[in-house]
Amino acid sequence: MRFNYIEYWDDNYSNGGTSGRGSYGELADFKAEVVNELVERNGVRTVIEFGCGDGNQLSLMKYPEYLGLDVAASAVQLCTERFKDDPGKRFMQYDPRTFADGKLSKFDMVVCLDVLYHITDDEDFEATLRHIFDSSSDLVVLYTRLTTGKEAHVVDTIKDRDIFGHLRKFPDFSIEAIVPQRYRDQSSSDFIIMRKTT
Repeated sequence: MRFNYIEYWDDNYSNGGTSGRGSYGELADFKAEVVNELVERNGVRTVIEFGCGDGNQLSLMKYPEYLGLDVAASAVQLCTERFKDDPGKRFMQYDPRTFADGKLSKFDMVVCLDVLYHITDDEDFEATLRHIFDSSSDLVVLYTRLTTGKEAHVVDTIKDRDIFGHLRKFPDFSIEAIVPQRYRDQSSSDFIIMRKTT
């Protein structure tokens, strides 16, 4: 039976699961430090995130105006409840196959943290990348495994891809910085900071 990553994450959150260790502890603090510094230094006002998860990572972020998307309806429900008293945050379910290109207005910054390698379906992966770059007027912040060459499943929930090869499909953006993982013993993800150049 083919693995369905959307059902997996929806069931995970519905059954009390979390976004995983990358959204807690030292890794969460590291991601928040990098992203919050980008927000402050670039005067970012509007942010969209592909993969809001359970909202724990979001609780550490300093976003003035935020829209969180997730493929799991249960994650959207969790975040909507958790941040119900914060008018600067809103959430909606994301389906890469039905999400219309250009549906949303542009955001100052698009964030996608520890998500890309969990999109095990190739068509959905391509669509999500397209929607990420289509939604940005300036910055794209990716936190993912910097794998190259052969594309293959590591486990059911993780698929490695030639990430830089895929990013070359978006020539309007260039890589501004790579921020290496501070806690390599805990995570294999690094930051790729990209900026719109045309």
